[in-house]
Amino acid sequence: MLLDGAISNQPGWPSDPAGPVSLNASEYRMTAQAPNNFIAVAAPVVGTYADVIVSATFHKIGGPPGGGYGIIVRDQTPQLHNGVAQTGRFYVAEIGDQGEIGVWRREDDRWVDLLPWTRSEAVHQGGTSNELTVQVQGERLTVLVNGIHQVTLVDAVLPTGGVGAFVGGDYNQVVLDRFAVQVPSPQTTP
Repeated sequence: MLLDGAISNQPGWPSDPAGPVSLNASEYRMTAQAPNNFIAVAAPVVGTYADVIVSATFHKIGGPPGGGYGIIVRDQTPQLHNGVAQTGRFYVAEIGDQGEIGVWRREDDRWVDLLPWTRSEAVHQGGTSNELTVQVQGERLTVLVNGIHQVTLVDAVLPTGGVGAFVGGDYNQVVLDRFAVQVPSPQTTP
Protein backbone atom coordinates (compact mmCIF):
# COMPACT_ATOMS: atom_id res chain seq x y z
CA MET A 1 0.00 0.00 0.00
CA LEU A 2 1.55 3.29 -1.11
CA LEU A 3 -0.98 5.52 0.61
CA ASP A 4 -3.94 4.67 2.81
CA GLY A 5 -6.13 6.36 5.35
CA ALA A 6 -7.65 9.66 6.33
CA ILE A 7 -6.46 12.64 4.30
CA SER A 8 -5.74 14.59 7.49
CA ASN A 9 -2.96 12.04 8.17
CA GLN A 10 -1.39 12.32 4.69
CA PRO A 11 1.07 15.21 4.35
CA GLY A 12 1.83 16.59 0.91
CA TRP A 13 -1.63 17.28 -0.53
CA PRO A 14 -1.76 20.71 -2.24
CA SER A 15 -3.40 23.21 0.13
CA ASP A 16 -4.18 26.94 0.13
CA PRO A 17 -6.84 28.23 2.58
CA ALA A 18 -7.85 30.92 0.06
CA GLY A 19 -7.66 28.57 -2.95
CA PRO A 20 -9.75 25.72 -4.34
CA VAL A 21 -8.21 23.07 -2.05
CA SER A 22 -7.47 23.33 1.67
CA LEU A 23 -6.38 20.84 4.29
CA ASN A 24 -7.11 21.45 7.95
CA ALA A 25 -6.81 19.17 10.97
CA SER A 26 -9.96 17.21 10.12
CA GLU A 27 -10.75 17.45 6.40
CA TYR A 28 -9.59 18.14 2.86
CA ARG A 29 -12.00 20.56 1.14
CA MET A 30 -12.18 20.88 -2.62
CA THR A 31 -14.27 23.77 -4.01
CA ALA A 32 -14.85 24.63 -7.67
CA GLN A 33 -14.59 28.40 -7.27
CA ALA A 34 -15.50 29.47 -10.81
CA PRO A 35 -18.09 28.36 -13.39
CA ASN A 36 -16.85 25.77 -15.89
CA ASN A 37 -13.69 25.04 -13.85
CA PHE A 38 -12.71 21.74 -12.31
CA ILE A 39 -10.24 20.84 -9.58
CA ALA A 40 -7.53 18.27 -10.25
CA VAL A 41 -4.96 17.54 -7.54
CA ALA A 42 -2.06 15.12 -7.58
CA ALA A 43 -1.90 12.69 -4.68
CA PRO A 44 1.26 12.86 -2.55
CA VAL A 45 2.85 9.67 -3.89
CA VAL A 46 6.09 9.42 -5.85
CA GLY A 47 6.12 7.83 -9.26
CA THR A 48 3.88 6.86 -12.11
CA TYR A 49 1.91 3.67 -12.42
CA ALA A 50 0.57 1.46 -15.21
CA ASP A 51 -1.40 -0.95 -13.04
CA VAL A 52 -2.87 0.58 -9.89
CA ILE A 53 -5.89 0.43 -7.57
CA VAL A 54 -7.08 3.76 -6.18
CA SER A 55 -9.98 4.16 -3.79
CA ALA A 56 -11.38 7.28 -2.16
CA THR A 57 -14.28 8.33 0.00
CA PHE A 58 -15.95 11.69 -0.70
CA HIS A 59 -19.04 13.62 0.37
CA LYS A 60 -20.59 16.80 -0.95
CA ILE A 61 -20.95 19.68 1.54
CA GLY A 62 -22.26 22.54 -0.62
CA GLY A 63 -23.02 24.08 -3.96
CA PRO A 64 -25.97 23.67 -6.29
CA PRO A 65 -27.29 20.22 -7.26
CA GLY A 66 -25.13 18.55 -9.87
CA GLY A 67 -21.42 18.27 -10.26
CA GLY A 68 -19.24 15.37 -9.32
CA TYR A 69 -16.13 14.11 -7.60
CA GLY A 70 -13.74 11.35 -8.45
CA ILE A 71 -10.39 9.72 -8.97
CA ILE A 72 -7.67 10.56 -11.49
CA VAL A 73 -5.45 7.78 -12.86
CA ARG A 74 -2.64 7.71 -15.43
CA ASP A 75 -2.09 11.44 -15.06
CA GLN A 76 0.58 12.49 -17.57
CA THR A 77 1.00 15.97 -16.01
CA PRO A 78 0.96 15.63 -12.19
CA GLN A 79 3.19 18.65 -11.61
CA LEU A 80 0.37 20.85 -12.94
CA HIS A 81 -2.37 19.46 -10.75
CA ASN A 82 -2.50 21.69 -7.70
CA GLY A 83 -6.22 22.47 -7.90
CA VAL A 84 -5.85 25.40 -10.32
CA ALA A 85 -4.65 24.04 -13.71
CA GLN A 86 -7.39 23.28 -16.25
CA THR A 87 -5.36 21.24 -18.75
CA GLY A 88 -3.70 17.86 -18.68
CA ARG A 89 -3.83 14.27 -19.89
CA PHE A 90 -5.49 11.79 -17.54
CA TYR A 91 -8.46 9.52 -16.95
CA VAL A 92 -11.11 10.49 -14.40
CA ALA A 93 -13.94 8.37 -12.98
CA GLU A 94 -16.63 10.45 -11.26
CA ILE A 95 -19.69 10.10 -9.06
CA GLY A 96 -22.43 12.72 -9.38
CA ASP A 97 -24.45 13.88 -6.37
CA GLN A 98 -27.68 13.08 -8.26
CA GLY A 99 -26.93 9.35 -8.58
CA GLU A 100 -24.77 9.07 -11.68
CA ILE A 101 -21.32 7.82 -12.67
CA GLY A 102 -19.10 8.76 -15.62
CA VAL A 103 -15.61 8.15 -16.99
CA TRP A 104 -13.64 10.54 -19.21
CA ARG A 105 -10.19 11.04 -20.67
CA ARG A 106 -8.81 14.58 -20.51
CA GLU A 107 -6.84 15.54 -23.63
CA ASP A 108 -5.17 18.86 -22.79
CA ASP A 109 -8.17 21.23 -22.98
CA ARG A 110 -11.00 18.88 -24.03
CA TRP A 111 -12.90 15.89 -22.66
CA VAL A 112 -13.32 12.51 -24.40
CA ASP A 113 -16.36 10.51 -23.27
CA LEU A 114 -15.58 6.94 -22.27
CA LEU A 115 -18.81 6.61 -20.26
CA PRO A 116 -21.03 9.73 -20.27
CA TRP A 117 -23.05 10.42 -17.12
CA THR A 118 -25.06 7.24 -16.48
CA ARG A 119 -27.61 6.56 -13.75
CA SER A 120 -26.41 4.17 -11.01
CA GLU A 121 -28.39 2.79 -8.09
CA ALA A 122 -25.08 2.20 -6.25
CA VAL A 123 -24.45 5.96 -5.84
CA HIS A 124 -25.63 7.59 -2.61
CA GLN A 125 -27.17 10.94 -3.54
CA GLY A 126 -26.76 14.39 -2.00
CA GLY A 127 -24.29 14.81 0.84
CA THR A 128 -24.04 11.13 1.78
CA SER A 129 -20.54 9.61 1.55
CA ASN A 130 -19.57 7.47 -1.43
CA GLU A 131 -16.59 5.21 -1.89
CA LEU A 132 -15.18 5.10 -5.41
CA THR A 133 -12.58 2.57 -6.56
CA VAL A 134 -10.74 2.60 -9.89
CA GLN A 135 -8.67 -0.43 -10.88
CA VAL A 136 -6.39 0.03 -13.88
CA GLN A 137 -4.68 -2.97 -15.43
CA GLY A 138 -3.23 -2.85 -18.90
CA GLU A 139 -5.82 -1.23 -21.16
CA ARG A 140 -8.72 -1.95 -18.75
CA LEU A 141 -10.29 0.58 -16.36
CA THR A 142 -12.72 -0.92 -13.86
CA VAL A 143 -14.94 1.30 -11.70
CA LEU A 144 -16.67 0.27 -8.45
CA VAL A 145 -19.04 2.46 -6.42
CA ASN A 146 -19.61 1.53 -2.78
CA GLY A 147 -18.14 -1.91 -3.51
CA ILE A 148 -20.43 -2.61 -6.49
CA HIS A 149 -18.94 -3.13 -9.96
CA GLN A 150 -20.20 -0.45 -12.37
CA VAL A 151 -18.23 -0.74 -15.58
CA THR A 152 -15.05 -2.05 -17.18
CA LEU A 153 -13.78 -0.02 -20.14
CA VAL A 154 -10.88 -0.52 -22.55
CA ASP A 155 -8.73 2.46 -23.58
CA ALA A 156 -5.05 2.24 -24.52
CA VAL A 157 -4.25 5.95 -25.00
CA LEU A 158 -2.56 6.60 -21.62
CA PRO A 159 -0.33 3.67 -20.59
CA THR A 160 1.00 5.07 -17.30
CA GLY A 161 0.85 8.12 -15.03
CA GLY A 162 0.17 9.60 -11.62
CA VAL A 163 -2.96 9.50 -9.48
CA GLY A 164 -5.10 12.13 -7.79
CA ALA A 165 -8.51 13.49 -6.88
CA PHE A 166 -11.03 15.50 -8.92
CA VAL A 167 -14.04 17.77 -8.38
CA GLY A 168 -16.18 19.23 -11.18
CA GLY A 169 -19.36 21.28 -11.34
CA ASP A 170 -19.97 24.99 -10.84
CA TYR A 171 -19.30 25.92 -7.20
CA ASN A 172 -19.38 22.26 -6.12
CA GLN A 173 -17.95 21.83 -2.57
CA VAL A 174 -16.67 18.39 -1.61
CA VAL A 175 -14.69 16.82 1.22
CA LEU A 176 -12.19 14.09 0.37
CA ASP A 177 -12.22 11.94 3.51
CA ARG A 178 -10.01 8.99 2.60
CA PHE A 179 -7.59 8.15 -0.21
CA ALA A 180 -5.71 4.88 -0.84
CA VAL A 181 -3.27 3.84 -3.56
CA GLN A 182 -2.16 0.25 -4.07
CA VAL A 183 0.05 -1.26 -6.75
CA PRO A 184 -0.96 -4.87 -7.36
CA SER A 185 1.75 -7.49 -7.00
CA PRO A 186 2.96 -8.89 -10.30
CA GLN A 187 1.35 -12.23 -11.03
CA THR A 188 3.70 -15.13 -11.44
CA THR A 189 3.08 -18.47 -13.07
CA PRO A 190 4.53 -21.62 -11.52
